[in-house]
Amino acid sequence: MRKHSVIIVGGGLGGATCAFFCSKLGLDVLMVEKDQFPRDKICGDGLQAPMYPILKEMGILDDVLAVSFPNNGLAYVDSRKERAVMYFPPEIPPHYSCPRYIYDAIVNKAAVDTGIDYMDNFEALEVITRRGQACGVRGLYNGSLLDLECDLVILANGSHSMLSRQMGFYEEDPDYVFYGLRGYFDGVRGIKDESEFVYADIFRDGGYVWLFPEGRSEDGTTRCNVGVFITEANLKDLDMTMEEILWWWRDNTKTGDQRLGKANLVGKLEGWRLPTGKHQAVHSAGVMAVGDAGNMIDQCYGGGAGTAMISGKIAAGIASEAVKANDFSKEFLNKYEDTIEKVLGSFFEGVQIWRDHLFGKPETVIEFVDYVNSGGPGAMTGYLMSKGIELPAEPYSSK
Repeated sequence: MRKHSVIIVGGGLGGATCAFFCSKLGLDVLMVEKDQFPRDKICGDGLQAPMYPILKEMGILDDVLAVSFPNNGLAYVDSRKERAVMYFPPEIPPHYSCPRYIYDAIVNKAAVDTGIDYMDNFEALEVITRRGQACGVRGLYNGSLLDLECDLVILANGSHSMLSRQMGFYEEDPDYVFYGLRGYFDGVRGIKDESEFVYADIFRDGGYVWLFPEGRSEDGTTRCNVGVFITEANLKDLDMTMEEILWWWRDNTKTGDQRLGKANLVGKLEGWRLPTGKHQAVHSAGVMAVGDAGNMIDQCYGGGAGTAMISGKIAAGIASEAVKANDFSKEFLNKYEDTIEKVLGSFFEGVQIWRDHLFGKPETVIEFVDYVNSGGPGAMTGYLMSKGIELPAEPYSSK
């Protein structure tokens, strides 16, 4: 196969967004993908407003929203089982839930429709390097080893990326590596159109149980994406499996019994490793990592879809500059880190503040729930300001 300017490893949200914008910038792109779309992605399925501008620019916002379920507020349950709900005001678009096998397929198709070269069923095994610089990808294709050559490799194959580990981008801090467990449940009671976060007293450092509505039944119950989000360190201290934590919550708490006591698991529970916070550089000579492969999951809520798409678009812009300059050195690609910091730095700073001062400890969650239920203004921002803590001015941008 001929040499390409850019090879993108992974056809999910980060990779497909990167491929779409690379194509629009006139780059010669090959995107490779291990699976075939539609394929599942273990996730909470949340779709948030900061992603809407990119989806609109890609021409697929209406397509995505048409198959999504609106979530009009956020609910928080503290360790006392007290609940506070914040509904979005009219000027703020609702959040949505959309199963990732649907959402990712729409984004993937948008990239492929631009005319890029695309190979599925390609399992990337390693980044090929020569004289310290990435120059291609080696993988299995139709049962045989195949080497693909390029000037620039972009890693977008998720938090389990062995290529990211190979390049030294892999996060190892047990306080910032989370584990997630997800299942779909029918017959969930006590929740309608608000995303719910439950902070049981066994969690620390921001762990929680989530319930994200994805549809309603005729009997008034709800179908939800339900999961557990917990740090590696917290998980080891509990000496429980992720599944045991979920069933413990169902069987030993009032909220768990109400939500899942009569609900039915649809399919199976699945789990994954989630590196968060981006604490180190995720580029080297001839290679950049986006989204989960670049540790860009947020370290408080665990969301990674928005940062994957935003970093994918940023990587496309830097790739275009590198191709024009014919410079793929580590020094030139420092522009990627600089731009990620400019666009997403305040976001990661903001969610760290949420984790440190709001959701990281049971007692601060209790204070926050009481603040909301007392009518305190400004929700999370207002609560933090009441404590003398200010968030960054622009916590999340897709510019």
